[in-house]
Amino acid sequence: MAFEITKDIFETYLNMIGNGKAGLIGWEKSIRGEIPAQDGMSAMVFNANPFTNGHRYIAEIASKRSSRVIIFVIQGTPESGSRGNHESTGIELPPQDRLELTRRCLADLENVTVLPSGPYLISRNDFPKGYLTEYLGSAPAHAVLDGMVFCHVCDSLGIKAAFAGDEPRDELSEIHLNALRQECRKHGITLKVAERKRLGDHYVSSAMVREALAENRTEDIRELVPEAVSEYLSASCR
Repeated sequence: MAFEITKDIFETYLNMIGNGKAGLIGWEKSIRGEIPAQDGMSAMVFNANPFTNGHRYIAEIASKRSSRVIIFVIQGTPESGSRGNHESTGIELPPQDRLELTRRCLADLENVTVLPSGPYLISRNDFPKGYLTEYLGSAPAHAVLDGMVFCHVCDSLGIKAAFAGDEPRDELSEIHLNALRQECRKHGITLKVAERKRLGDHYVSSAMVREALAENRTEDIRELVPEAVSEYLSASCR
């Protein structure tokens, strides 16, 4: 990416979506008490729309390689990759439900803490239309700013590692991953990328679940998500 987002642009962005840098720092302080300070912590961000066996897979990898894993579940409108389909299927789980399902499905991993993403981490609701798109295009602008906020949060919490899933065939996911790599290098954060869990020839994804749900393919859903999510979807999304 040829265009570099400066400190001033970043702080202007924070003013546009919330209470500026002071608001971000205040939010970071509010969650610091929920995280036991220790070396070897890592972080990641989930859409979890809905939570799948793929999310579980990468959480287990991070859990084994970290003293503690902080998972932020997006509280704004969930972002999808280029293959995402929550817009066309009309299936979008409420933020609190996505958060609670993620907590339930990871409750047995004692060193995993699941938190809401707050107003700053990857919220599509607040991204100003047209902001920076003349320089970067909307997707790269999202990606770079998301990476900057994520690394700011990691620095504040003393987190030195991040995990992400890779799916090279998903163009938008690759844009976000490349931007995150760039920002993590600047902040001395080690980004560990794991190939996503597969089911046959396909990567397990929330998009697959939403498509199966829209087409009422109950058995396919059961192969893709933990039991708690399957039960929730049966009760809430029919």
